[in-house]
Amino acid sequence: MTTDMPILAVQKEPTMGYGDYLRFRALIQERSGLYFPEKRRAELERGIRRAFAASTSTDLDEYYHILHDPHNGAVHLEQLVNALTVGETHFFRDAAQFDVLYHHVLPQIIARRRPLRTLRIWSAGCASGEEPYSIAILLRELLPDLDNWAITILGTDVNTEVLGRARKASYSDWAFREKRAKEWRPRYFRRRSNRYELNSDVRQMVTFNQLNLAQDGYPDYETNTTLMDLILCRNVMMYFTEPTTRRIVEKFFDALTEGGWLVVGHAEHSLVTYRRFNVHNFPNAILYQRGEDSQFATDDWQRTTELTSKTTAPLPTPKPRPAAEMPTIPLPTPDVTKIETPPPQPSVAKVTPEPTPDPVERASELLDYGRSEEAFDLLTELLEQDQKDATVYTLLGKACANLGHWEEAERWCRNAVSLDMLALEAYYLLALVLQHQEQVEPAIEAMKKVVYIDRHHVLGHFGLASLYHNDGRTPQALKSLDNARRLLDGYSDDEVIPSSSGMTAGRLKGAVIRQQQRWSAENPGL
Repeated sequence: MTTDMPILAVQKEPTMGYGDYLRFRALIQERSGLYFPEKRRAELERGIRRAFAASTSTDLDEYYHILHDPHNGAVHLEQLVNALTVGETHFFRDAAQFDVLYHHVLPQIIARRRPLRTLRIWSAGCASGEEPYSIAILLRELLPDLDNWAITILGTDVNTEVLGRARKASYSDWAFREKRAKEWRPRYFRRRSNRYELNSDVRQMVTFNQLNLAQDGYPDYETNTTLMDLILCRNVMMYFTEPTTRRIVEKFFDALTEGGWLVVGHAEHSLVTYRRFNVHNFPNAILYQRGEDSQFATDDWQRTTELTSKTTAPLPTPKPRPAAEMPTIPLPTPDVTKIETPPPQPSVAKVTPEPTPDPVERASELLDYGRSEEAFDLLTELLEQDQKDATVYTLLGKACANLGHWEEAERWCRNAVSLDMLALEAYYLLALVLQHQEQVEPAIEAMKKVVYIDRHHVLGHFGLASLYHNDGRTPQALKSLDNARRLLDGYSDDEVIPSSSGMTAGRLKGAVIRQQQRWSAENPGL
């Protein structure tokens, strides 16, 4: 097949019927606590289409019933929740709040905790880790004796996909949009090609776990969510109804120590919701504190506490490293009789050139955040510049699949594999796209190429099992399930399967085992 293909503007995303919107909304709220009112209907539909594109279902009815399936619904619901909660963030997001944390809140907590040298901080809704890592960096700036402290920084999120990225702690230039993030980056990150890897001493300060704030499980010692000095939960409450939000805030109050602080997003302030907290007004920031006299009063919004009497200055430029950290290089003793005094020269700071942003990597990030139209536009610009390669074509196929344009997605995938016969991701996506078009036999052939290229590809074996079963080939389906199960034995339960949209190994293994039992029971002679 030729790689030449007319570049077309992406079609408008098809709209789901109102009945589909209502039934999926009800199901998602019942199973996860996430709520999508009318004003966020488009967001819900984008997430459903993205998760549906990554599934092996042929239509939305089948996908809806799979989500209801008591045997395998959990694994698909996990992917759907990931697709619906893909909030984009960056380091030191919201400068005013981080100014307050650096100049007032963290110093106060440190002073209170210095006798025991313990700190406990929770980033609830941590996404890909920029927020808790930003806090870890602040603490390294504020605590010269940090190694003598027992510090807990917990990052939790319902989204297993973003937690996987958080644990890797590797970021593109887009995560450093704030001025202070760019200034502090050389101190705490190492550049690797076009990405920045967080130093291990900072990365090890943060622990990540999955937690759904709408469900039980906190505050609790088992989830390590008790006795917190500081909780950050910013831009998360928009996913919940007002009653759910109130329950979450009550749980946060119980999870905090006396005098502990709560930081929420700017759009999440409510006199009623936070009535048990003391309200503190700072320049461009409102924070909440638990105290013995914590009760709501209308004048709380006007009073200025002792902490806010000082001017909140911006965060400083990072301090120079101590001399002890700099390498010592022995120099020869000069012959002073031969030294000529050179004329004074102006000092010139050595500037490390910024890496050129990678548009392909940015397009991949946009797809991760559910922004398929923007990714499509960026990728087609690359094609117009004659930058044609299998990765660009595969990403274009993924963008079209996320938007429900199956024929266009198939064409881009076939262009990818015509350029690179080992383009594994393109073959896997092509198999899913063909299945969505009910082309079972071609889908099987594409998925077989996936496991031929990489026999350890768990999703390839799992997808092949589903395709075989749909084609009535149960023995082959069971064999593929067995292959997937043996591969999953090499993963820990909370480990995210590569290229799975955040599917955890434990969840997938449970689905595989139940599917084996179910299909074997349906075919007792096998």
